[in-house]
Amino acid sequence: MSGPVAAPTVKVTTRDGGDPMTEVRWDGAEYEMVLEGTCDASPADVYDVLADLSTHTRWAGADQHRGFRLLSLDGEGIAEAGTTFASVGSVPMSLSRWENHNEVLEARRPDVFAFGTDARVRWRIGKPTEARYEHRYEIAREGAGSRVVYRLRERSVAKPPPRMRFPVMKSMSYRVMIPWFCRRGFANLLREADRRAASAGSGLQGITSTR
Repeated sequence: MSGPVAAPTVKVTTRDGGDPMTEVRWDGAEYEMVLEGTCDASPADVYDVLADLSTHTRWAGADQHRGFRLLSLDGEGIAEAGTTFASVGSVPMSLSRWENHNEVLEARRPDVFAFGTDARVRWRIGKPTEARYEHRYEIAREGAGSRVVYRLRERSVAKPPPRMRFPVMKSMSYRVMIPWFCRRGFANLLREADRRAASAGSGLQGITSTR
C-alpha cells in the first residue's frame, strides 16, 4: 500500500520582493493548500482587511483572475465569529457560478481569521457539485511587518464536474491550477494590507503636521 504522494514546493516572488511559498498536501482524497508570505503591514492591518467584508470583492474579486474571482458578496461591516454572508464566484472555463454560504469560524484580532464555505455549482448539464471548504489565515509579526499563512482545506466534495473525474485533470487542477489562481489573490491581499497601512500612516502624519 503506497503512502501519500508528496507534491513539490513552489516559490514565487511578489511585486514587493516578498517570498510567498506554496505547498500542496494531497493524497488523492484530503486536500490542503498552504500559502505563506510577508508584507510591510502590521498584523492588525492584515487582519482588518480580512475582517472588513467590503474589501473582499476587490482583492479576491476585481483584482483577481476573471476565471477565478469573487463576483459578489452579500455582507458588510466587520466580520466576527458567527458572522454569515453569501457570495458568488466564477468557475474557470465555465459560465456556471459558485453559490456560497459562508460562516466566520474564528476571529481573533490580530492573529487568526477563519471561515467555512458551503459551496454549490449548478451545471447546465448534470447534477450540481456541492463542496465544503475551510479558509484559515494565521498572521504573525515579523520584523516591522507581518508573515501571513493561508490554509485552504477541502473537507468534502460531492458530484464533481466531469473534467475533475479524470485523474490527470484532477491532479493538474489540485497541484497546479488552484495554487496558481490562489497565489494571485493572496498577493492581492498582502498588497491591500500594505495600502491600508500606508494610508493610515499618511493620515496620521497629516494630523501631526497640523498641530
